[in-house]
Amino acid sequence: MGGAGITEEMIRRRSEHNECVLYTLEELVLQEEGIERIDTLGVLCPHLRILYMPNNLIACLENMNRLKELQYLNLAMNNIVKVEGLEHCEALEKLDLTLNFVDLQQLPSVTTLKANLHLRELFLTGNPCSDWGGYRKFVITELPHLKRLDAWEIKPTERIEAFQVCQVPTKYQYCNNACLRSSHILVTSTQMCKNDKGEAIREYSPATRVAEHKELLKLRENDNKTTSIRKEEKLSKRRNGFDPLPIEGRIYQKNEGGWEFKLHDDICENALVLDVVVGRYLDTSLIDVDVQPYLVRILVKGKLLQLHLPSEVKTDASIAQRSTTNGHLVVTMPLVSTVMQAYAPTRLAQRVLQDRTIQEPLTGKMDRAQKTSKSSIYECKQDVVDVRNIVPNTISSPMVESEQQKLIKPEPQVLNTMTATGDDDLDVPPLE
Repeated sequence: MGGAGITEEMIRRRSEHNECVLYTLEELVLQEEGIERIDTLGVLCPHLRILYMPNNLIACLENMNRLKELQYLNLAMNNIVKVEGLEHCEALEKLDLTLNFVDLQQLPSVTTLKANLHLRELFLTGNPCSDWGGYRKFVITELPHLKRLDAWEIKPTERIEAFQVCQVPTKYQYCNNACLRSSHILVTSTQMCKNDKGEAIREYSPATRVAEHKELLKLRENDNKTTSIRKEEKLSKRRNGFDPLPIEGRIYQKNEGGWEFKLHDDICENALVLDVVVGRYLDTSLIDVDVQPYLVRILVKGKLLQLHLPSEVKTDASIAQRSTTNGHLVVTMPLVSTVMQAYAPTRLAQRVLQDRTIQEPLTGKMDRAQKTSKSSIYECKQDVVDVRNIVPNTISSPMVESEQQKLIKPEPQVLNTMTATGDDDLDVPPLE
């Protein structure tokens, strides 16, 4: 029998929730797999309870007799034209045949569901037979154990009315006469026709659905080809290594990968630091770094980041590291020259310098160790030359004089109670 069937590999691919064990599998979803016939399910998965197979090309219900525990069967948007082959599914409670091709001529085939005594819900919405006005009453009469039809609850009054209209002697004749009068005859052609608006349409039939499925497969194949070609082009554009540097001419800066980066000076280390934001989980083997005296080049997954450096750096002492927290690439490049640009001291450093200018004239000589300890308040590890201490501060200011007066204590005065003749002064009381 031709057509695509259900394979073991297809089932295992959809049974990961059951650790790919097929015999104990209870729920299976085979959606949009291009299945045209049902086979091997009863042998491989005899304990299925829920089976989803919508949007396929199944035309016939067959090989379902071993699924004794099946409770819910979804075959929406297939090519089913007749309800059959479900008599042995004894535990079936819900059947969904939405948007299939069961017409009025095959509507009496629903009587085969009488054997499914536990069936409570049936969906036939979107089938050609549902366009007939008496379709609902006919199904209610034939399947008295149904509770819901097309998601609508069957009320007792509706059931009594259906039994009165569709009596036993005339119900099949009633249905057959409606089939003859109906214009909703199932067609099998796939030819294109135009409607009143001039739009190209096809007749609603199983053959049309198969033709549209084949056209969709072709479109997907073309899309896959175009995407593969684009991937190959992207891979071909990737660099395998660094290009040789030109002897003459200008070297342009490049950022082919669009990486975020930050290039700044580290005055404490006397170096330039380049921080590149790369993926945290990117393998370090995909990163390559090349440092030149006035140029740094980084290759990340074949994409080049090339930057011109403002100062000459030591290529042999440069270090490239990955951050353990965010995965950033940090390239530290020591400068050749130790002359750094003058940086403005912080507010705390300015306050210390002001205190030094006040206290140095008062205290006189300061210990060299104390000076070096105060100069360590700067953020830089190297010595920063303070041009204001080259020449001693001899200019007095009101602030300095006031500080001097506070710090200098007057000597205590000894009261002389003796007179010039050596006698005691009578006006001064004697000491007790």
